[in-house]
Amino acid sequence: MFDGKIDFMDFNKIKINYGGKLTCRKIFKKKYIIFLIASVIILIVLISLYTVKNNNIITTQVDIKNFEEQKSKLDSNYILVKNKNQEEEMNLNQYKNQINTIRKEISEIKSKEEKIKKENLNIKTQRDDLEKKSTSLSIELKTQYELKEVNEKKLSSLTVLLDNLKIEYNKLVEQKGGEKEGIEISKIISPLEAFGIEKKIKGSIGEKCFDGQENNYDPKLFHEKCDKSPLLILIKTEDDSRLGAFIKVSSEGFEIKKDFDSALINIDGGKYFYVGSKDYTTIICDPNELPQIGLDLQIKKNGEGVNLFPFHYGKKTDSNQEFYGKNYFKIKNLEIFKVKF
Repeated sequence: MFDGKIDFMDFNKIKINYGGKLTCRKIFKKKYIIFLIASVIILIVLISLYTVKNNNIITTQVDIKNFEEQKSKLDSNYILVKNKNQEEEMNLNQYKNQINTIRKEISEIKSKEEKIKKENLNIKTQRDDLEKKSTSLSIELKTQYELKEVNEKKLSSLTVLLDNLKIEYNKLVEQKGGEKEGIEISKIISPLEAFGIEKKIKGSIGEKCFDGQENNYDPKLFHEKCDKSPLLILIKTEDDSRLGAFIKVSSEGFEIKKDFDSALINIDGGKYFYVGSKDYTTIICDPNELPQIGLDLQIKKNGEGVNLFPFHYGKKTDSNQEFYGKNYFKIKNLEIFKVKF
């Protein structure tokens, strides 16, 4: 019976009876084959495992390489994307700035549009007004055109009347002893205006006895030449307004005189202003001064005038505009004529 012990040192001596005869060599061969097969199997397994492992390593290396390549590509792509993002961000900021600029421009355009609308509305209103005025002017022009013939007829009648007045004036001149000596060369009034003044004061304008510019506003010359006669005083101011005064009493002496026929004259307006009361001063006579008509009109030696109207004159008005609106004025021309009755 086999006891499980094998003497491997002497295979020939060992005999195993196990249902017959079995030599140690046979047993060894059988176990060797099994061991060999097992070894082969183990070797195959190991080789397989090594191969698998090696393949896994290679695959892993390939995967690592691929991963590194992919990582490199991803890094490159990341850098590209990052740069692109930065560019896009810069572009976006530019777009934002452009959008803000456009918004401002749109806002300005809207503001301008509102202004244009208002201006258009004003223009429309003005155009409507102009159309109304145009219609009104058309009607007015039509009316004026229709009145033109009437005015021409009136002008013709006035021309005839003026010619008749001139004829009458010339007749009066002839009746009073020929051509007037001073009034024809007056720088202030025309002969026709002189005729109207004569008619109002009921006297005849004679020679010019004093000229402010020619006689240098000298009071002594005035009194020497003009004292003993009624006078017509004509004044043209620096703004070309024309004033006048009629003094029926003489200017000689040193005294205050009263004369209710004396008058201040607004030549441009054809208005005459008489003394307001019997108690008022008519004329102030002073050998050292030029004429002073009450306290209303004073002529100074320096060629200036003082207007305090209405003070003694102007019994029917309380406005200095009726005579002359300025209180102080420069005299451009001064002419004094003798008046005959």
